Amino acid sequence: MILSMFIGGWLLAGSGLADGLPVAAWATQAPIKTQAAQGLSAPTPPNADAYYQFLLGRHFESEGDADAAIAAYKEAVRLDPKSPAIQAELGGAYARQNRVREAIDAADAALGLDPDNAEAHRVLGIVYASLARVEDPSTRADSDSKAYAAKAVAHLEAARKTTLLPQSGMDLMLGRLYLRTGEAEKAIGLLTPVVTDEAGRPEPVELLLQAYAQAGRSDDVVKLLEATVAEQPQFYPMLGEAYERQQRWNDAAEAYEKGVARNPKSLELKTRLAIALLSGGDATKSGRALSVLEQVRQANPGDSRVLYLLSQAQRTAGKLDDSEKTARELLAVAPASLTGPYALALVLEQKQQYRQVVAVLEPAVAKPPNRGASGIEITPLFVHLGFAYVELADYDKAVATFERARASSPGNTAIDIYVMQAHLAARRYPAVIEAARAWLAAHPGDQRVLRLQSEALRQTGQGDEGARLLTGALDSHRGDVSAYLALAEYYMQVGRLEPAARVLREAQEQFPSNLTVTFQLGAVYERGKRFADAERTFRQVLAKDPLHAQALNYLGYMLADRGDRLDESLGYIKRALRTDPYNGAYLDSLGWVYFKLNKLGLAETNLRQAAEQRVRDSAVQDHLGDLLFKLGRYREAASAWKRALEGDGEQIDKAAIDRKLRSALDRAEKQ
Repeated sequence: MILSMFIGGWLLAGSGLADGLPVAAWATQAPIKTQAAQGLSAPTPPNADAYYQFLLGRHFESEGDADAAIAAYKEAVRLDPKSPAIQAELGGAYARQNRVREAIDAADAALGLDPDNAEAHRVLGIVYASLARVEDPSTRADSDSKAYAAKAVAHLEAARKTTLLPQSGMDLMLGRLYLRTGEAEKAIGLLTPVVTDEAGRPEPVELLLQAYAQAGRSDDVVKLLEATVAEQPQFYPMLGEAYERQQRWNDAAEAYEKGVARNPKSLELKTRLAIALLSGGDATKSGRALSVLEQVRQANPGDSRVLYLLSQAQRTAGKLDDSEKTARELLAVAPASLTGPYALALVLEQKQQYRQVVAVLEPAVAKPPNRGASGIEITPLFVHLGFAYVELADYDKAVATFERARASSPGNTAIDIYVMQAHLAARRYPAVIEAARAWLAAHPGDQRVLRLQSEALRQTGQGDEGARLLTGALDSHRGDVSAYLALAEYYMQVGRLEPAARVLREAQEQFPSNLTVTFQLGAVYERGKRFADAERTFRQVLAKDPLHAQALNYLGYMLADRGDRLDESLGYIKRALRTDPYNGAYLDSLGWVYFKLNKLGLAETNLRQAAEQRVRDSAVQDHLGDLLFKLGRYREAASAWKRALEGDGEQIDKAAIDRKLRSALDRAEKQ
């Protein structure tokens, strides 16, 4: 009975060693693959008694009596000490019992008798792989682990050379070892055919993905996953992550959607889906992100990361009050985290409530540097605090805050540009010119800095030099629409309206679908008092995008400023505010049309709100001054006109404002 069960099985006994599991698990593996099963013939052992003990050991192992099996194998070795096959089988039995030292000794003895013995190499390879702990990728690859891994590789490669048929389990283990030893390309060459031969099995795919990642072959990661997910949809989340790493946010969202469809209870997948939707820059998808995040929030209401993302989704969707409420809830849930102040500052900034931004961020940045639950560091808080100070015309604090940002994030070159912008707003033009020249020496052709430098040159009477710089930038960047817009805006600022229109018409030919170009052309026409052309151009924008808030506001303001079709003007401006209800420029337009309609109470409500937001906007302060003067509040009117003269100076007649200021002061003295 025993002979009929085990004939031909002895050389490859215990081939479960190749299945890539820890030593302790080998004894429970699937039925042993024999040489007979592989189409090979087993050699006849020279010692019949030894062969009997060998078969007896196999029988005891099948019955789960490991001690009796080892005793039988040892007796077989005593009876036939020159048999490498018996020594190898004894090594395998020791290994399956986690008796590592004895397993190594027995397998080494087998190799001493036959250096090419495949089973002995296999036993040693798997034992050393177990010592290297390759099954646990989180295990630190220290010097001992690396040494064991190198030994395991040598033995498994030797076993593989002498094994006639493919052994996928051994190949998977060897692939893991290559990953541990940093030989990713070897792993790729080994694992690629396994993935093909064993289609539908996830483990080879997972290992090949690791190998591609280790080799830095991100495109191959994506290609493999794209080829796999149809048959193995459990890989959709990994495909989403791969798309994320390539910032292919729309593709990532689609992959996560399919992952969520398979596993609708996974809060993590839903969260990743929301991140992808929010990161894609498509505001139309914010509704889906909101829906997903609300589901996650209901399941886990105290999760600070979810609250942070929900606040961002609400802000992106234009639900600013909801966003503010969620951000304040986040502050209460995670008071030590920076994510709450950051989320709240972003929504307050969008509401253009800059004093509140300062009130939120100053205490936050005064704390020791901290990292929030969503990975928010302190640098972005400094940056947005600096922006708020610029809007509040507190330029010294703005520059000092940006300097703190630079200290917290050395090497962040964007902060250098923020400092230049703050100096420009503060009219420190020589500082801007000097900083821009130093920057451009290190970063030639940077258009952002060229624009700042050109504006500083214009303000210091060097307008031709500024135009020359921007013209050169356009010549070098004909494929960049922003280069056209920058030069056109510069021409507008210096009153060269026809060259500005010419540049924009050229841009229209090259970028026919870019509505910003068309909008700017309308602004040029308005500035040149070509009102019919301006209206026609703004209507072209609105025909393609009825919710284009800038065009709605500009058209409405243009009509109101001329006192023309005031009811129609009011409608356009209200539509703009429905899209962006806290925009100070739009609130100014609304207040101005109410002023023209002689609805002075409504005018004051909106003009005051606009003036508080846009402290350095000279035109806004001028409008408030006109209203207050009409109301007979001359001292307040004079204060508004002083702010207008101290502001950015854009789109105002300074001489006219100066006359109005003196008139207000005279009347105030007589009151």
